[in-house]
Amino acid sequence: MPRVTIQEASRILNVSQDVIRRNVRDGKLTAAKEGGPNGTRWMVDIPENIEDYSDDFKQDIHALAQTLTPWWYDNPNKRGFVHYLESLGIEEVEPFFLCGAKGEDIWPATGHQTGDRCQECILEAMAQGFPMETRE
Repeated sequence: MPRVTIQEASRILNVSQDVIRRNVRDGKLTAAKEGGPNGTRWMVDIPENIEDYSDDFKQDIHALAQTLTPWWYDNPNKRGFVHYLESLGIEEVEPFFLCGAKGEDIWPATGHQTGDRCQECILEAMAQGFPMETRE
């Protein structure tokens, strides 16, 4: 099982750094202080099977996401293509779209036309069997 920084554990497990610290305090994750050239820092043991790692907040966020539309604009002007949202960062909004595009934020595409959708996102969503409805 790899041992990583709190920041890296946050990224790997897709939860906030605060959740990592809380799970260490609560005994859900194991961590230890390690010394290095820049001083000591906490290092977290990553579970061998990441899919088995569970966090209540993460589960709540994913449940909420299932009720929202997967189609979003990648700009505040709501122009251009509407993209299929693959995932969001937990620490801050950092959208990743199925077509590989990354954005700085997301803006609702409520009421968009299906012709406004990114063709790469459509193809990838269909290939992975994702729902195409907007859930609006």
